[in-house]
Amino acid sequence: MEAERKRLLKPEGNLTIYEAGRLKELLMESFQGSDVLEIDLSEVKECDTSGLQVLCSAKKTADKEGKKVTLEGISKSVKDTMIITGITYEMIANDGGAVCLR
Repeated sequence: MEAERKRLLKPEGNLTIYEAGRLKELLMESFQGSDVLEIDLSEVKECDTSGLQVLCSAKKTADKEGKKVTLEGISKSVKDTMIITGITYEMIANDGGAVCLR
């Protein structure tokens, strides 16, 4: 059995409407040659609904391609935006929140 190919993406700074296009490009590039995309959000200082929308879109793409997205180190800014918008961890990641607890 072939081992899962993992790739780590660690965006830094802001995940807002101004960075959403670049984040989408990075996510699509990161899916190339990987089965699992680990996204470490610990260095995100500001996040808005556009940033979360791109992350949700990445999960939809992963689902279509039989791949997986996991989140690590969710910063306070990302958590706050998730709470305000009602976007849940499960809307963004495929691991049921297990990795989020690290």
